[in-house]
Amino acid sequence: MRDADRAAHLPRIALKGVFLSLPLAYLWFRLINNLWPEWTTNPQYGFGLLVPLLCLGLLIRRWHSHTQAGVREFIVGRSRLAVLSFGILALLYLPTRLIEAATPEWRPIQWLLGIESIGLSFCVIELSLGRGWLRQLAFPVLFFFVAIPWPSLVEQPIIQNLTQLSAAIVTEALGFLGIPALAHGNVIEVATGVVGVDEACSGIRSFQSSLMISLFFGEFYRLSCGRRCLLIPIGFAFAIAFNVCRMSWLTTVAARKGISAIAEYHDPAGITIAIACTVALWGLAWLLLKRQHKEEKRGEASAYAKLRRDGEGRGQKSAVSGQWSSSQKSEVATADSAIPTLHPPPSTLNSQLSTLNLLSLGLIVWLVVVEAGVQLWYYHLESRLKPSPNWSMVFPKNNPTFKTIPIGEKEKYLLRFNEAKQGEWEEADGTHWQLFYCSWLPGRVAGYLAKRHTPEICMPAVGAKMVRGPQLAMINVHGVDLPVRSYVFETAAGPVNVFHCRWEAGVDNSAYLEHESARYNLIRGIWAGRGTHGQKVFEIILAGKNDPAQAKAAMIRELEELIAVEQPRANF
Repeated sequence: MRDADRAAHLPRIALKGVFLSLPLAYLWFRLINNLWPEWTTNPQYGFGLLVPLLCLGLLIRRWHSHTQAGVREFIVGRSRLAVLSFGILALLYLPTRLIEAATPEWRPIQWLLGIESIGLSFCVIELSLGRGWLRQLAFPVLFFFVAIPWPSLVEQPIIQNLTQLSAAIVTEALGFLGIPALAHGNVIEVATGVVGVDEACSGIRSFQSSLMISLFFGEFYRLSCGRRCLLIPIGFAFAIAFNVCRMSWLTTVAARKGISAIAEYHDPAGITIAIACTVALWGLAWLLLKRQHKEEKRGEASAYAKLRRDGEGRGQKSAVSGQWSSSQKSEVATADSAIPTLHPPPSTLNSQLSTLNLLSLGLIVWLVVVEAGVQLWYYHLESRLKPSPNWSMVFPKNNPTFKTIPIGEKEKYLLRFNEAKQGEWEEADGTHWQLFYCSWLPGRVAGYLAKRHTPEICMPAVGAKMVRGPQLAMINVHGVDLPVRSYVFETAAGPVNVFHCRWEAGVDNSAYLEHESARYNLIRGIWAGRGTHGQKVFEIILAGKNDPAQAKAAMIRELEELIAVEQPRANF
């Protein structure tokens, strides 16, 4: 193919690439839009806000280095595997988008959305730029996966175990320093009160961000595969070590100055260990790079020495001075000419452009059909939802033992509720009640935030062990059907009964299951609605009744007094 013909085709190829990038840009927008609430409301994944920018920087760096290397190929031919993969991933977007619209917080769906967006991007890169470019750009694109939250089945055991391990280490360290301390699950008891490990280490979030930092520096310095694999566990070790130091410092402050003093040092300590962990990994990556360069130089010297010995063996003195003999030049020229040109003939290039054109148009049409179908489907479902009564929780303030429990800034930040209150009181029979209530107005993240915390996650974090539950019961109070899940937890003070209710406006009773995270319950939104309606959550912790049946009966009687239903206004 002549250079003039090739140059004439380049604008057409570039235009097709831009045309094909439009649907890909929409898919990436949908992926980032889905992850945005997690990044902005979950401190453990706050670093996700930086990941798209880091991916872009790594892509530019790879592109620049590849073009500076004098790459010959631009397009290598139509790949049937790439076309087939493109079609399969595009078809999978329909069920993924249908479930994602109803349950955006379900992490397997977030991973599926990421796999489809990244997979389709890979197909486009191979079809438009070639397999060589795909190999070069693969890691910067795959790097985005570090910003997708880990599935709960993987994340919760790791975080809970690491948090409890850190609490145990801090307790031992405080004892060595002469400060009495006792660990209860994820909390540490000192003389001035109880320090939550989550308050001290923010959920070990630097443990997860250390993976991102390790992978970034490994790619930035183009370290070998072995050195990159070494950088990851060392990064985890740095994260744990710095978190233990931070927890020890904050707990010492709490023991000497009081629990309230933690707030003064909390954020500076968090910023300090984040910077320290990043600098430590940066320095380690730089040292690994220097060692890699030394090994490369030794390899080059060894190759040069071998070439020199071979040249002396053939009596060619030019090898000593670094100049090749005519026979060596001939061998290299022959090998270079044997490299096949990767520019296709005009007929093949026209076929490739036609394929790109069809894929571009097909993907755009398919995305329009999917989005329109999803919106029409849920509009049809939600138009049939019955109006729900408006109710709220009224605390027993006339009880002389009632005390309001202030809600911390951390809870406000994590839950982003529109209304919330918390209190505790005692009844004449000696039972102790603690009630937390919050509500969200209709909106995109209402269901996402309402499902964030459950007793199965929160109670073990304070050292309680679940011995029973959850058991779901639909309880009708003043005409309101409440899905209440009951639990029994064993604590240091004895067993406690926990009742948790997440109520969603307009949904049918069949939408509620015993396990909130059951797969059936996570996909039930396909026929029950998107969960963007008003949400209300209350949690009752009842101590003093060891029989779960008696505790449940007492809870139902108490709800009769606590639930207040607003009567609809009459229209005249």
